[in-house]
Amino acid sequence: MKEDEVVNVSSEGSVNPYAAPAAIEHELAALVEKEHQPRPLRALGRWTLICCISAAPSFFWGCALHRHFEHIVGMICGILVFVLAYTVVECTHYYQQIITRPHMHRTVLFGYGTRIMFSVIFPAGLAIDMMTGIISVAIIQNVSPANSVELSEVSATASAFAVFLTTVVQGILLNIMLFGYMVCVYGVLRVMARVRDRFRDRRRELAADMG
Repeated sequence: MKEDEVVNVSSEGSVNPYAAPAAIEHELAALVEKEHQPRPLRALGRWTLICCISAAPSFFWGCALHRHFEHIVGMICGILVFVLAYTVVECTHYYQQIITRPHMHRTVLFGYGTRIMFSVIFPAGLAIDMMTGIISVAIIQNVSPANSVELSEVSATASAFAVFLTTVVQGILLNIMLFGYMVCVYGVLRVMARVRDRFRDRRRELAADMG
């Protein structure tokens, strides 16, 4: 057999170098597919960490306004909705295709890295979360049948559910803002890549002319 038909695989296992080319391609395809399979537990842990850090300013702000146990449970359940939603999305085949496209992975890193940075810088994160929180409270109060009743005057279940809905609406607003920011980041990365490619092509042309 020719030397170029010998295949070495060092991570998950090894491919028989004396097998037929069709068998080698099949084994390699199986290894690659297994390597890129999503890992739900790892995704769950990653998004739990990201969502908890991102939601910290809103959570502390919400605890200052609603200190009852039912309200805290409502906020935690609202955060868990986004943790589970992000985990499910990451485990889909469509997400795996999107994230491997040029500039997409870097865009996601920039986007959520910026979000975490603003959450760690407490005044900045608190200002953004307070703005979206006020809007969320106004939305829930307008659509709720008990919009004129204070949370302390309704049942614990109803008030906890209102806090849960407010948390979900605020999370949606924050994700819309984050998505818009990542669209801008993606556009900048594409422009920078095109400029870099043009400079590289220009340098090659100059080197060819000088040679």
